[in-house]
Amino acid sequence: MEFKYVPTVCPFCGTGCSFNLVVKDGKVVGTAPFQRSVVCDGKTCQKGHFAYELVNSPARLTTPMIKKGDALVEASWDDALAAIAAKLGSYKGNDITVVASANSTNEDIIALGKLAKEVFNTENFTSAAAVGVDASAGSIAGIAKADCIVAVGNIVESHPLVARRIANAKDKGAKVIVIDNYASPMAKMATDFVKAAPGAEAEAIAEAVALVEGKNVVVLFGVGMTASEAAIAKAALSLAESKNAAFCALPAQSNGRGALLLGASACFKTACTGDSKAYYVVGEDLGPLNAEFVVVQDSFLTATAQSADVVLPAAVYAEVDGTVTNAERRIQLVRKAQEPAEGIKANWQIVADVAAKLGANLGFESAEEIFKSVYSDLSYEAISKDGFVLPEQKAEVADVPAIAAVATSAEFPLALTTAATIWHGFGGSGTLSENCKSLVREVPDIFVKISKEDAKENGILAGDFVAVTTEKGSLTMPVMITKDMEKGVILVPTMCLGEKCICMLTDGEKALAAKIEKVEA
Repeated sequence: MEFKYVPTVCPFCGTGCSFNLVVKDGKVVGTAPFQRSVVCDGKTCQKGHFAYELVNSPARLTTPMIKKGDALVEASWDDALAAIAAKLGSYKGNDITVVASANSTNEDIIALGKLAKEVFNTENFTSAAAVGVDASAGSIAGIAKADCIVAVGNIVESHPLVARRIANAKDKGAKVIVIDNYASPMAKMATDFVKAAPGAEAEAIAEAVALVEGKNVVVLFGVGMTASEAAIAKAALSLAESKNAAFCALPAQSNGRGALLLGASACFKTACTGDSKAYYVVGEDLGPLNAEFVVVQDSFLTATAQSADVVLPAAVYAEVDGTVTNAERRIQLVRKAQEPAEGIKANWQIVADVAAKLGANLGFESAEEIFKSVYSDLSYEAISKDGFVLPEQKAEVADVPAIAAVATSAEFPLALTTAATIWHGFGGSGTLSENCKSLVREVPDIFVKISKEDAKENGILAGDFVAVTTEKGSLTMPVMITKDMEKGVILVPTMCLGEKCICMLTDGEKALAAKIEKVEA
């Protein structure tokens, strides 16, 4: 029996925690602490602890597929690549939108960017991290040394190991100011809690300015994937600048910072809802796409893959060498722990094959060669111990219209807000947690949190099922009654599980008016 540990970086949020993958006889079977991590000191959250489960999930894609009629059928790599080349070669420029996964490696994103810009000649190169927020200052370890921290959103559940540093600072006497829509776990850590009405986060941040004091102030914002992110970040940046504070926007995705740095930054919502005739999607679940031609590279058969014309099976994080860049700009190594099954390739290799079929040579023979094409002064060996921290850059936040508190009505009397959960993160664009059986066992369904007052008023008991309805759509889900919610405000986590997705209720909005109705389970 062969048994070894392989250190790598968690594939979930932008904190960039490390852990060891436990490998038995060539297969990943578990995780163990990587005590030397400068980011997380050997700790992980629930998602990191169970991240190994997706590696050998029975739901993994293992062969290319081509749509024949209304069904996807297995195909050879040669046939799949030929089908892609024959069709994509007929489109020009911005007719094609290319979507990179912000959870994939820098190397994958670099290669995909070359395919988009040099082969397809399209400016529509985007990722789920491209919500108009790019801000990163200070270090994660340095948070523990701050004397005042402003936390916007429920960082305890969106970025748990960052929250641990906040707790360290509080233990040393730091003031912790939290802006959130409800009495979240982050709010319960606060010395000062400023409750924001759903949609009025920017107004609450402005109110919090008067509470900020100290010489070493840090402003943190857990970035989701909604249309409101830039407006909230704009207010948080204004607060930071007024107090000479460091401002760090924490990406939802493990390589969200890297995706933006490497050019996958066209507005995500605009690129994915525009007039493109064709889509090339790598590792993101955008729901079914209605386009003339769709190519998907993924490890799982997502809703987007099911609507695709060609599907190509890709390796997961434990099957590749490469790098990711975390919220504090630290480039870290992702190491191969097991070989992918026959017929499965790394995303950058698939991209190179597609380019070659279209007559282009991307010029790469290895992941490190791709890495050095951008970071020529670095090498995998040089960053193998603690990674490499890129210099700080001036924060950039898109100039977007202000947002206002949700306007309820007789038809929709409740204000619905959204947030991450510790078991599934932001979970709105991808299938990582959905393929970790332990995470799904803990939270197997989208749910809604409501106040005791709203429950009593609507005749709802704990465990009942309700239909949550907005002007965007309706979903049936179990209810959780809690004293953490105030009357008139409900919360639905940003999750995609099975055929249910938060997007069916919100269509990319963070908060909107809603109603709930009790239904039979």
